[in-house]
Amino acid sequence: MAVTIVKASGRPEEFHIQKLVNSMIRSGASEDAAWDIARQVEKQVAPSMNTKHIFRMARRLLRKYSRTSDMRYSIKKAIYSLGPSGYPFEKFFARILKEEGYSVEVNPVLEGHCVTHEVDVLAVRNDSGFVIECKYHGNGGIPTDVKTALYVYSRFSDVKKAYDLIADRKIFIRQGWLVTNTRCTTDAIKYAECVGLKIVSWKYPERESLERLIENKRLYPVTILSSVRKSSLDHLFSNGIILAKDIADMDEQAFIGRSGLDSSSAKILKKEADELYFSP
Repeated sequence: MAVTIVKASGRPEEFHIQKLVNSMIRSGASEDAAWDIARQVEKQVAPSMNTKHIFRMARRLLRKYSRTSDMRYSIKKAIYSLGPSGYPFEKFFARILKEEGYSVEVNPVLEGHCVTHEVDVLAVRNDSGFVIECKYHGNGGIPTDVKTALYVYSRFSDVKKAYDLIADRKIFIRQGWLVTNTRCTTDAIKYAECVGLKIVSWKYPERESLERLIENKRLYPVTILSSVRKSSLDHLFSNGIILAKDIADMDEQAFIGRSGLDSSSAKILKKEADELYFSP
């Protein structure tokens, strides 16, 4: 008999063991380990249990199999840890785009047809420009609604109209994007699809969702490292260290010098980053 659990948004849904297995496989766990853990969790799942509690149970068991898989399984939590201002999330998404081949600028001021706009990210590839607004939520139960989609599209439209009037423009503003670390409401998605606004959110669109973009190239934020402290984040971000990959790509002494952290803390983070990227 199917068990009904409660999502972070408060909505009920049936517990599906395959979804739990898939999420652990994406984190790097073997299929056998994922199924073993999922079956253990399934025995403990009770009606109306919160998905956060199920996640914690799975992670506790996964940690016994593989420390690196445990870290990878923590993507959603790691993104929430980027807060609370939302600015680190903008920088993090800009880095993802850079790894995807875009040139990026964070918080540029763009002239619109009616007013001036400070946008979160301007991404350019070839001659195409994309005006991107990032909506960060510290609470996973808060979806991004249609009002936000309307706001983002109106800003993009004003910027595009101004650029279209420039005769010798080198950049053609092609599309507005709404990027969020939570889900979007049905109306927000419906509106975005209608007007051509691109949404990148949790679980949407299926092949280019936020977690897929992260997993495809293992672009984990530094907050995925279990030993990173909140007090260290400002130092790391201000020195351009956004991804755990940034740490793994440097030798130990270079990271110590660039990080702004004390030697002991830097060495611990370096070790974890190396385990995440170089362990089988």
